Amino acid sequence: MSGSLGIKIGTADFVTAADAATGGSGRSAQRLQTTRHPATLVMTRGMAPTLSPLGSGARPVHPGLVVTGFVDRVGDPIDLVAADGSAHRPEKLVASAVQYLTRYSAGAFAGPPTIAATYPSYWKPQGVQALRAALDRMDMTGVALVDEVGSILARVQSTRGLPSDGAVVVYDLGGNGLSVSVARGTEQVGRTVRSAEFGGKHIDDAILRHVLRGLDGDLGDLDLAAPALLAPLNELRLRCRQAKETLSTETAAVVEVELGPVRHDVRLVRSELEDLIRAQVVGSAEYVREALRTNEIEARDVRAVVLAGGASATPLVTEVLSAEFHVPVIAESEPGLTSANGAALLARSSASAAPSAPVSPQAMPAPISPIPPQSPVPARYAAPAGTVPPADIAPANSAAPQSPRGGKKVGSRRRKQALLAAAAIATLAAAVVGIVAHSAPKTEPQPTVTEQVTNPAPSTETTTPLPYPSRHVS
Repeated sequence: MSGSLGIKIGTADFVTAADAATGGSGRSAQRLQTTRHPATLVMTRGMAPTLSPLGSGARPVHPGLVVTGFVDRVGDPIDLVAADGSAHRPEKLVASAVQYLTRYSAGAFAGPPTIAATYPSYWKPQGVQALRAALDRMDMTGVALVDEVGSILARVQSTRGLPSDGAVVVYDLGGNGLSVSVARGTEQVGRTVRSAEFGGKHIDDAILRHVLRGLDGDLGDLDLAAPALLAPLNELRLRCRQAKETLSTETAAVVEVELGPVRHDVRLVRSELEDLIRAQVVGSAEYVREALRTNEIEARDVRAVVLAGGASATPLVTEVLSAEFHVPVIAESEPGLTSANGAALLARSSASAAPSAPVSPQAMPAPISPIPPQSPVPARYAAPAGTVPPADIAPANSAAPQSPRGGKKVGSRRRKQALLAAAAIATLAAAVVGIVAHSAPKTEPQPTVTEQVTNPAPSTETTTPLPYPSRHVS
């Protein structure tokens, strides 16, 4: 066995964690290489779909059709309609993204890795089944599907440990929303509560508004809705996101502003960010209480809160949840990688166990056949003139029904418990001043790649409304 690959399927980002099995069995010897890609699928005629690299903005520079918003549509009986009018099955788009990531990551392994991909914990069973069928039709029967909560708990159990009794809350604050689940040990109890009213993008928006308010006197008559400013505004929003991530570990960050003739460096300190989002963070504690009520768990039975999702790295989240529930808050140094790292751990444990059962949402697979590495996003595509739709952003058709709301986990409880026990042992859309802007960056960088050790150290203003749809599932 040459190693294992974990893939997180997220509504905002896809994350991979490659365990190349470089030697050693202890926690300190296991090193994971991670990459992150926006959930932006680039479809070019005559080529396999690819994911846009991190930092390339909402619209890549090469020709092709760009599709977003497909992860939350899995299980929807209505096709997703792209900007050119073409119809696509959401589960096929997700399967295409998974296929691309397996090929993109192939170079990290000497042979075929065992692969596990997480699906969002709030998906209904029919969504998981639809994705399983799409993967099988694309000859990816060797990719196992595992519940995201299970992968998070497996990872935390292997690196930090979980309470031996009582309940654990999993607070997953991702780019597009908040998911709250409850577990006992490494087994989820009941359903996940999901809210699209608070997530990483909302924090980015708060920073962007703050920066623009600070420049109000310098902007003068500058029309922020002008087409020429769409790309600079999109780039500014990306820099606001980077400032948010910097403030997770530093006390200050600088946002470089380039809007037409306006050139400024805006300094943002952590206390300012906390003032901008405190009400939303405090309000998010109510979703924890709702998850406890929904699953008939008493608050006094909670022993810890586990953080996951990149936006949960904001220190204010730990501060508020610890004060609200008076329990330890467990988080890795980079909670946005926890799901993918856990999936790699589950795949690695499955490889050690050498299962012979066929792949299903309830069982881990045998290794897939090796796939030759391909260039993830070629710098230039030579498409015949007139045959490739113009580049455009294609979110889910607003007339189509929303994605399934909430759902139970899929899988055998006994088999999942055995798998997790083995794991523990083995160890844009940019919105500015009420408008949505999609634009192309000037460059196309490669995805962010990091290498980490498995056992890291523990770790009332008036605002401009944004046109984000919200959904609350209990």
